[in-house]
Formats: sequence, C-alpha cells, structure tokens
Amino acid sequence: MTPALLVFLATGWLEAGLLGNLVPRVVEGNSGRSPQPHQIQKQLNPVASDTVARFDPPDRGAPEGDVVDAAGTRGKCPQDALQPNPPLTVLVPRVTPDARDWAFTVSPRPTFWVYVPETVASEGLFVVRDRQWNDIYRQEVALPESGILELQLPDTVEELALEEDYRWQFAVICPPDGTGAPREVVAQGWVRRVEPTPSLIDQLQQQPERDRPLVYGQNGIWYESLSGLAHQRQATPDDPQLQQRWQDFLESAGLAEFSEFSLVN
Repeated sequence: MTPALLVFLATGWLEAGLLGNLVPRVVEGNSGRSPQPHQIQKQLNPVASDTVARFDPPDRGAPEGDVVDAAGTRGKCPQDALQPNPPLTVLVPRVTPDARDWAFTVSPRPTFWVYVPETVASEGLFVVRDRQWNDIYRQEVALPESGILELQLPDTVEELALEEDYRWQFAVICPPDGTGAPREVVAQGWVRRVEPTPSLIDQLQQQPERDRPLVYGQNGIWYESLSGLAHQRQATPDDPQLQQRWQDFLESAGLAEFSEFSLVN
C-alpha cells in the first residue's frame, strides 16, 4: 500500500457518517441521494419486437435524503485538469436529472462499471455501503491507462438485500500536488436489488442469449443490461450490430459520450 493511499484511508472519508464532509475532496457529479421505497413503482414492459438497445427507466418519484454536497466538483486530479476527456464517471443512467445516480439490479452481487479518464494516479478504491454506512465491500484497484473499468463483487461478499438501497463509490487517489497532502476524486451511484417478476423471467426465457440484455434494458433493469452488452462487446469487439447496440443503449441513458471508450480489465 502506497503512502498516498495510507493517508487517504486515514482521513476517514470512508468511515461511517463522514462522507458528507468531503470539502476539499471532490465528489463527481451525481446527487448522492437515495430513493425512498414508497416512491418507487416497478413496472415491467413487454420487450419490443425490434432489436434496438435502449434503457427505459422504471417509474419512480424524486429521491430524497442522504444528500452529499458536490459543490465545486471538478472530477479530476489537479494534475489532470488540462486533460480533454470526461471526468471520472460511474455509468448510471442520466435520463432522470433528479435521480441520475440510481438504478435497479436483479443480481445479489451485481457488476458495476466506471469510466476512468487518463490520469497521473495509479490507484483507486472501490467501496459498496448500505444505507447505515456499513461497508459491504472495499477493494483497492490498480488503475488502467483509461477506459471503462469493470468492478465485480466476489462470491465471498454478502448478497445485496432485496428492496434495499446501496451506495457504491469509486475513488481515484491523486498523488500530492504540492499542497502537502494527497486528495481523492470520488464518483458514486446507488443500486437497489429487486425481485425479477414472472413476466420478466418469461420474457428472458423466450429470447436468445444475445438479446437478453435488451429485455433487461426495456424493463428498467440497468445493471444487467449494461453488463450484458459490455460483455458481448468484449467477446466480439468487431461485431457491428453489437457496436451499434452499445452506442444506442448508452445514448438512451444519457451516456452517449462514453460509447467511444474502450472496455478495460
């Protein structure tokens, strides 16, 4: 573990109750607010007969509570300020401005994706926490050169509970910039695990494996749709149909700018 990461952990950013006091740390873009259970209605849509990849967000009210102050966000290490690429960004739908950091999964251990820009930093930290600020998972990550990074929960991690909200965060640990201490850039999203309905299960069974990510997306299940399309792109990167589906899906979720970036391990 490097000195920079030791100092980062010692700051208490990931200790319960302290995330709201991030200044001068950086929290990237998303609101950090969790939806309330009574405000959400799950409505599964029948899959369309076409093969267009799109994300149809589930009906829900505006999220409330657990607000994280994101004022003054830059989303990059100070040394990376002149880089033209987008800042550190978790891939969560942006189609609803007041709930842009939140989405459904049907998996007990979903896979997450984050865009990491070109950076002088070499270390990251991936954390999943429940609403009581208890760490569910914490893992140091060696950063790729740049691209969309896959983050997996191992089988040793406890399953996400049904109908519970979890915050997931990815931090880039910036090297010292001459001010005497390292700092971190943080991006975050929320995830809620829901029970797949018989209707969704039936739709999935009727579709070939190649089209199942589309079923998830058209029924508002973000994480499985995104992961399915990403894994297909990784397996056959030269397939023009999969390239188009990836682009269409991200565009439908307000993430078109990230479709050009590579998927990295």
